[in-house]
Amino acid sequence: MVAIALATILILVTAMIFKQASRAFSQSDARNEVYQNVRAAFDIVKRDVSGATLNTRYELFKAFDNIDASDYSVNIAAKEGSDILVFLSSTPNNNNQPITLITYYLKDNNILYKLEKTDTHTLNTDITSFNIETETGYKELGLNVSTLQFRYQDSDGTWEDTWDTGTNTAYQYLPDAVEVEMMVSDTLGRFTGTSTNIISIP
Repeated sequence: MVAIALATILILVTAMIFKQASRAFSQSDARNEVYQNVRAAFDIVKRDVSGATLNTRYELFKAFDNIDASDYSVNIAAKEGSDILVFLSSTPNNNNQPITLITYYLKDNNILYKLEKTDTHTLNTDITSFNIETETGYKELGLNVSTLQFRYQDSDGTWEDTWDTGTNTAYQYLPDAVEVEMMVSDTLGRFTGTSTNIISIP
């Protein structure tokens, strides 16, 4: 009886230790997955935003803050309350063009998308000729992203929720920095983390 009792206790203790170790490993694996996904997405965003530039009209850096999903429901199905950023970047692109028109947005299925448009006419074309909703060619940039928010630092150090070099003549220059915030989960929903990164624009 004593031997059976001791064996039972040993089995229970071993099971508890194994369960705790398994839970710790699962959490660690989930955190690593989230970290890798966030880092991969941020590396691309940082490269693009740090190369932000304006066209000859001092345009094409436009932020859409806290959007109404019904305004973008036809083709891109953007997520309610998320942000959209459209800007020109001088960073390298797939078509080896000097300037790329880039759009970032979060879809309602929690996938972060990027549009890379290399038409050179964007250097001299009015921003109103570009329609986020009717564009095609969006590609997946990040999975399991539940929130996407941008903020913009003015030259006096204050932070703004929106920025539009096209319609607001007071903002016909680039912000000094862009703050990007994303909430990302692992594929199994075990861990969710919020990551914030500030990207300087030279």
